[in-house]
Amino acid sequence: MPLPERYRVLGRIAVGGMASVWLADDQSLGRQVAVKVLAEQLASQLHFVIRFQREARTAAALSAHPNVVTIYDVGEHEGRPFIVMAYLPGGTIRDRIESGRVAREDTVRWLRDAASGLDFAHSRGIVHRDVKPQNLLFDDEGRAVVADLGIARAAYEDSLTASGELLGTASYIAPEQAMGHAATPASDRYSLAVIAYQLLTGCLPFGGTSFAEQALHHVESEPMPPSSRVPELPLAVDEVMGKGLAKDPAARPGSAGDFVDALDEALEDAPEDAQSVPVAVRGSLPRPAAAMAAVVAAAALLGAVVLLSDGGDTGPAPAKHGNRAARSPAKLRPSAPAAPKQSVAPAVPPGTTPASLNQEGFALMNSGRYEQAIPLLRRAIAGAPKGSGDLTYAYALYNLGRSLRLAGKPAEAIPYLQRRLGIDNQREVVAHELAAARAAAAG
Repeated sequence: MPLPERYRVLGRIAVGGMASVWLADDQSLGRQVAVKVLAEQLASQLHFVIRFQREARTAAALSAHPNVVTIYDVGEHEGRPFIVMAYLPGGTIRDRIESGRVAREDTVRWLRDAASGLDFAHSRGIVHRDVKPQNLLFDDEGRAVVADLGIARAAYEDSLTASGELLGTASYIAPEQAMGHAATPASDRYSLAVIAYQLLTGCLPFGGTSFAEQALHHVESEPMPPSSRVPELPLAVDEVMGKGLAKDPAARPGSAGDFVDALDEALEDAPEDAQSVPVAVRGSLPRPAAAMAAVVAAAALLGAVVLLSDGGDTGPAPAKHGNRAARSPAKLRPSAPAAPKQSVAPAVPPGTTPASLNQEGFALMNSGRYEQAIPLLRRAIAGAPKGSGDLTYAYALYNLGRSLRLAGKPAEAIPYLQRRLGIDNQREVVAHELAAARAAAAG
């Protein structure tokens, strides 16, 4: 692993398509650190490297807060950018969820820690965009610490070529992000509310077997009230969660701290039976393999969560959505989640759905096997419902166009990218790819 001599690698902590994380001994300062090294295929893209490093330095300015992971150093070695962070051996909130019962007092404390870190970042113009249990780590004092603040922005800037390690996981994505709009602090607060729902009930608010299905639920469906899943929870919790999970960002609490305060107050009347959630309730919690599949699916669908703005860190306010997406009831309705629209239903037999074909095609494209990806992506396009309302169709068009260009067939790529450009979603990135195909075709 290419690192400066002062960092002696002790082992690998994690690996993904975006980057790998290594445990290292900082021999100059005599401490263990975690070093995130950008993936080789992304390190060759100069604009991504510059953006990645700039955002990492921005995030480093937040390191003084006790609930934000400390960044010690940002640099580049042998052409590979790296970030040196505090090593947090206490695991993540995801680990705690999977390990067993979660006490109510722990739930509130963890959420309050995360809210404090997020509110601090928001006050300084930084939006996380990828709040999920895996990004909430524990330090050696048991405090929850927010990781990857600001760094996710770099991933979104070029996520169409990334495999998705830093992309917003579909289970926690805010409705406006799922629709391709810019993330704001309210988007982070929605994701934190999803985590709160999961900690309190043992279940995610929405299920779904594909990114498109989960994203559509976030945009249009109302989750079951927490008290209908765990009857011991007070009805007041339903009202608080209704505001936290409001479709309209403006209807959500004004800060993450306000949300946690309201939730803590609502839980005061909870009986002893509701002080923790048993492991048995957690059957719908995705296991690590399923979670990785969701991340890959998010990247394969080419970024319903991508932020395209080159403006300030918070970006423009999300555009107003349709009536169904803008509803923000204060209380969650006691009905089961609404079924997804027919447009995301498989058009081919199970196991070869348009979404799965697109995912497999994307994985092949991302590994450089363009000729193998092309027929799968053609099948995904042929089987997916046509029109701007279906994410699979839209993103498979882009994947096929990009694969054709990278396979040396730019003239064939142009019509697919032109069709994709006609769909009102991620047009800036699509236009960039179309321009590249036209330039290659011209000579």
